[in-house]
Amino acid sequence: MPSAGSSAPLKVQIGKVRCPGRTVQVSVVNSSAQAEDYAILTDGAISVADRIPAGATRRSTVNVGEDRTTTVAVTWRNLPVQSVDRHANCVRKTSDQTLPHTGPDSGMIVARVATGVAAMLTGVIIFWYGRQWPRRRGKMFDR
Repeated sequence: MPSAGSSAPLKVQIGKVRCPGRTVQVSVVNSSAQAEDYAILTDGAISVADRIPAGATRRSTVNVGEDRTTTVAVTWRNLPVQSVDRHANCVRKTSDQTLPHTGPDSGMIVARVATGVAAMLTGVIIFWYGRQWPRRRGKMFDR
């Protein structure tokens, strides 16, 4: 297919895939002195067909398929102006995000361990002191 190359009066900018909607923004600028017709194709099928006035800019959003490569192309007078391949991995990107921290922080764990150690130490002291006092020297019941 012949290429329009630099003779096309249209300047095209095709963005990256935006998640989670799997959309690509296509910006078309008409630098000529007259209105021009153009089309945006996704995998060979026309997604947008429009006329752009002289000196105007149009932004269009096209959808691409998930987990496969989609060719996004802009044509002018059935000649390609620009064509790029875009690959959407939106499902994988959103599931790979880290989960929020929901458990206790490390300070809380240290405080709980310190409380447990203090409770055990208190129990040991009470047990030891209970064995020491009151100690009777004599027998309680004589025979």
